[in-house]
Amino acid sequence: MIHRKGSLAKLFDNVYKHRATRQEKEQVDRWYNQLDLKNGPIFSDEQTEEQVRIRMLANLNRHISGNGKTFRPQRLPVWIRTVAAAALFLIGGTALVTYNIQFKTDGTQFSGHQNDILPGGDKAFLTLSDGTMVALSTAENGQIAVQEGLEVEKTSEGEIIYQTNRIAARNVNVFNSIVTPNGGQYRITLPDGSKALLNAASSLTYPVHFSNRERRIKMTGEVYFEIAKATNSKNKRIPFFIETDKQEIQVLGTHFNVNAYKNESMVKTTLVEGRVKVKSHQGQTVLLKPGQQALLTDQLWVETVDIQQQLAWKNGDFIFKSENLQSVLRQIARWYDIEVVCPEHLETLRMNGMISRSKPLSTIIDMIETTHENKITLTLKGRRLIVTN
Repeated sequence: MIHRKGSLAKLFDNVYKHRATRQEKEQVDRWYNQLDLKNGPIFSDEQTEEQVRIRMLANLNRHISGNGKTFRPQRLPVWIRTVAAAALFLIGGTALVTYNIQFKTDGTQFSGHQNDILPGGDKAFLTLSDGTMVALSTAENGQIAVQEGLEVEKTSEGEIIYQTNRIAARNVNVFNSIVTPNGGQYRITLPDGSKALLNAASSLTYPVHFSNRERRIKMTGEVYFEIAKATNSKNKRIPFFIETDKQEIQVLGTHFNVNAYKNESMVKTTLVEGRVKVKSHQGQTVLLKPGQQALLTDQLWVETVDIQQQLAWKNGDFIFKSENLQSVLRQIARWYDIEVVCPEHLETLRMNGMISRSKPLSTIIDMIETTHENKITLTLKGRRLIVTN
């Protein structure tokens, strides 16, 4: 099914502005019913497809979730639900309105922007116990160092792992640290077998050997953990502790996420499975069940949260559900390694949507501008993103 350039855009424009005739609504119904779910709709002009998708998804975002509510198709008129379903099938199906625009791949211009910034990637710096710093993004795969009875290796998948060698030294007072810059993330398997994925602008400091009494590390930024179970010579579990500048987390074997950026208003600890105990430096303590999140400001409390949204960064996405623009821009600034300038009166605008973190910055800009059409403009100057209205 081939659409002439501009005809589909005009049709959807009429739908969204409530100017669609009965015939136009029926045409949308027919279009959806004829959708080839295997290959998706075909357009006569690739650029037209880009423009239609971004307009369609942005307007659907305003109609479906403009009030900050979760998308519930059954509450919408049939013809609106049809358009929503068509849009969702365009991008593979999801519970959120998803921005998934395909752009030219020449690496120079995207969506009309004169300059662009590529997303972050696997970048980090490993500091060894002797002070040696290794840039992991440029280090060759294989053995990086041997220290305190361990071999430090970089795998072909871009991960740091610690392997025991024949030397039996076990100095628990020797530490390593890994730091990701803005625009970086990295995976590491700690000496006890626990796994961690660091988001941008994050760090872990950990001993090369853990003691038989406890395992303790320090972190900043945001890290997703999969803690390995460990026992001592008496077959007793060795607890795992994670310290941030405002709290301590005790773990017995679990998967969870900690967001402890200093420029965020609260520390968030989100439990996926297992159990953890969160203790603030003021002495407040909470126990988390899977699907719960501990939030810490001056007080510590627990809420049930959307795990998919909280772990979106780990899965390679941004997911915004009635999230204020200030929070959105902070996430963007860290991942794309940019500076953001936004007037205070615009920071409270709300965002809903989902987009891959692998997209260039221009895609994010288009998403924000089309979601708040005629309200804000985002201008990229070098590595500085300026928001105006």
